[in-house]
Amino acid sequence: MIDADQVVAPMAALKETIGAVFARDGPSVVSVGMAPLMSRMVRALDHDYSAALTLGAGLLVALLWSAVDSNSYQRVLNATWPGHLVGLNQIDSLHNLAVSGFMTIFFFAIGLELSRELASGAFTKPSHALPPVMGALGGMLGTALLSILAGGLTNTSALRHGWGVPMATDIAFTLGALALAGRGLPPTLRLFLLMLAVADDVFSVVVLAWTGATHVRAIGLGAIVIVVIAVRWSSRRFHSTPWRLGVLVALWLCFVAARVEPPLAGVVAGLVVPFDHSAGLRLEDHVRRWSTGLVLPLFALVSCGLRWSALSGHTVTVIVFATIAIRVAGKVVGVTGGVALARLLGYRLHPSITWPLLATSALLCAIGFTVPLLFAGALFQSSSPTYGAFTLGLLLSSLLSGVLGVALLKLQSRRH
Repeated sequence: MIDADQVVAPMAALKETIGAVFARDGPSVVSVGMAPLMSRMVRALDHDYSAALTLGAGLLVALLWSAVDSNSYQRVLNATWPGHLVGLNQIDSLHNLAVSGFMTIFFFAIGLELSRELASGAFTKPSHALPPVMGALGGMLGTALLSILAGGLTNTSALRHGWGVPMATDIAFTLGALALAGRGLPPTLRLFLLMLAVADDVFSVVVLAWTGATHVRAIGLGAIVIVVIAVRWSSRRFHSTPWRLGVLVALWLCFVAARVEPPLAGVVAGLVVPFDHSAGLRLEDHVRRWSTGLVLPLFALVSCGLRWSALSGHTVTVIVFATIAIRVAGKVVGVTGGVALARLLGYRLHPSITWPLLATSALLCAIGFTVPLLFAGALFQSSSPTYGAFTLGLLLSSLLSGVLGVALLKLQSRRH
C-alpha cells in the first residue's frame, strides 16, 4: 500500500517549484527537470570570463571549419535566403543576420551599461570618468595615426583607408584576460578597464557610423531623430521592458532606412530611455546573457573564417604584420598618453593603479576583433584577401597582447 506522505510530499514540492517558475521575479517557463541546468547556465554566463570563452569557441570553430573546407564555410554563411526576408537584405543570409541583426543585442547591452554608469555609476563624476575616457581616446588616436603612417610608409592603401579598423577594444576579451591574471590586482583596475573599454566601444561606434562605405540617407536620419524625441518625451510614462524592446526594433528599422550600420541602434536604444534601477538591472542582465551565450559566438563564427589560400602576397603580409604592430604599440602608447594628459589637467588615477600597471593594462586593450571586424566589413568585402589579412592581424595581435598582458599582470599581482 502507498503511504499518503509518499504522495503528498512530492506533490507539495512540485507545487512549490511550479509556483517559483511562474513567480513574477522567477525564471522563465521551463520544465522542472531543466531548472537546475538553466540555473547553472545563468551562473556561468555571469562570470567575467564567460564572454571571452564563448567568443573564443566561435572563433575556434570558424578557423577550423574554414581551414578544412573554406568553400563550404563561405557557401553556408553567405547563401541568400528565399524571399530576402520581406525585402530586408541586411538579414538575407546567416552572415548578415549575425552581423547586422543579432549584433544589435551586443550593442544594446553596451548602451544599457553606459546608461547605468551615467545615471548612478562611475561616469556620474568627471573626476572618475575622465582618465579612462582620455585613455580610450588616446588609444584610438594612437592606432589610427599609426595605421595612416604605416600605410604611407609601405604604400598600402588598405591601411590608410582602414585607419578605423584597429581602433576598438573588446570588453569581453579584455575583462576575461584580466580575470585570468589573478585576484591579487587592485579592484580599481577592473573598473578602470571597464570604463575605458565602454568608452572605446562607444566612440568607435560613433566613428563607424560616419565612416562606413554606404551613403547615409537623410530621411532615415530624420526618422531616427523623430523616434528619439518621441521616446524621450514619453519616457516618464513608459519605461517597461516591452517598451524598451519596442524602441530597439523601431530604431533598428530607422538605422536600416538611414543606411547606417543597423547594430548601432542598440547603443541609442540603451541610452534613450532613462535608466530605471530595478527594471534596468534585470533587463541588462538578460541582454548581457543573450549577448554572451548566443550573439558573440555566432558573430565570431560568421566573421573569423579565413580563405587561407588567398592569404598570400606582399600586400597581405604587410597588412598582417602592420596590424599587429599598430594594435600593440598604438594602444600602449595611446592609452598611457591619454591618461597622462588627464593627469596634467588635474584628474588623477586611483593611487593603487601605478604607471607600470597602467602600461600593462593598456596592453590588454589591444585584444579584440568584434567592432574592428565590423569596421573591416563596412570597408572591404568579407570574402576579400584584404578583409582576411585584417582578420588574421587582429587575431594574432589579440593573442600576442593577451598572453603578454596576462603574464606581466600575474607578476605584478604577486608583488602587489
